[in-house]
Amino acid sequence: MVRAAGLLCSTLLVCLLTIAASQSPLKRGMELSYSGEAKVQSGEQSLVAAVQVTDLVTEVQEGKKVVVASLKVFAPKIEGREIPKEASLRFLDIGSSGEESSVGIEQIISEVPPFPFTRQFVQIFPVHFLPLQRLESGKSWTVKERVFIPLDLEGEIQYTVKGKEKLGDGQCFLVTRTLTKPLPIPQAKDAQFSQIADTLWVDEKTGTVRKIQRETVLRIREGQILATNLQLELMSAKVLDEQTFEQRLKELEAIKLVQQKLGLPILSKPSKETLDAAQQAINEFLQKFPNSPYRLHLETWQRATEILKQQVQRQQEQGALIGKPAPDFELSTVDGKRKIKLSDLKGKVVVLNFFAHW
Repeated sequence: MVRAAGLLCSTLLVCLLTIAASQSPLKRGMELSYSGEAKVQSGEQSLVAAVQVTDLVTEVQEGKKVVVASLKVFAPKIEGREIPKEASLRFLDIGSSGEESSVGIEQIISEVPPFPFTRQFVQIFPVHFLPLQRLESGKSWTVKERVFIPLDLEGEIQYTVKGKEKLGDGQCFLVTRTLTKPLPIPQAKDAQFSQIADTLWVDEKTGTVRKIQRETVLRIREGQILATNLQLELMSAKVLDEQTFEQRLKELEAIKLVQQKLGLPILSKPSKETLDAAQQAINEFLQKFPNSPYRLHLETWQRATEILKQQVQRQQEQGALIGKPAPDFELSTVDGKRKIKLSDLKGKVVVLNFFAHW
């Protein structure tokens, strides 16, 4: 009887330790701030941006999921030019394995404004943490994971724990994450993910990802390659005081309402009415929460709505010209010796050739 009781206690202890090891290290009210650099390269051309990521844990459901509001700010660097920042704000459900859950494409489009870096780096972290029971030097495992969030595209990923490395004032497990074989993209001829090579520095005590280096190679078609690189490191992790945290929650709930007017409602069929409604919602938030750290996200969407309004206006102006006489204009001939007006060619067939070179 004593032996059986001892065996039962041992079994319970192992179960408790396993549960503790698989629990999320992310706690309600915790704010994690990362900084680094992102790069997008196609052929000889490349774009670089400084990156700031601020993750706020808004909700923790014991044993189920963690909800994180993830603000990503990109500051493009182009010599001699001042480029506005781009910011996305995504609401993530993170499971017990550290991977974010799948969401609808409509939600992603409303959270991610249509600019180069925000759209290219929809997902920053492949995992936000790793369960401690998996972290052992030399250990390797293979899993199916989403590779491309917008299409919910899954590939075979191999994790390998290479060993330990000191980072700052602590020790981290060095973990590599690689795509085992090229992954074709459905309904895109010849397009495939050729390479995914990530390195994660995972805190040995909590399992939190403290640093990440990512390299992804996407073959769009034969001879056309798009490569992305990302480096991020955890700068700070703190729990917000209750007053600040409650204020953040109010701001985030208000942003969710604004996002309902963004994304597909204004991108699929933009109109003056939908764009005006979106801009009004954005302006109301900016006036109500002038000091919100999330205002940059809506300011990014504000720029997008302005661009869309200009496009709608141009289309309306162009549509008004259909069926009417072309406005007269004057151009120099190719040899530059004389000028000619459109009205000079009245009654003749005129072919206009628009081209550009640089």
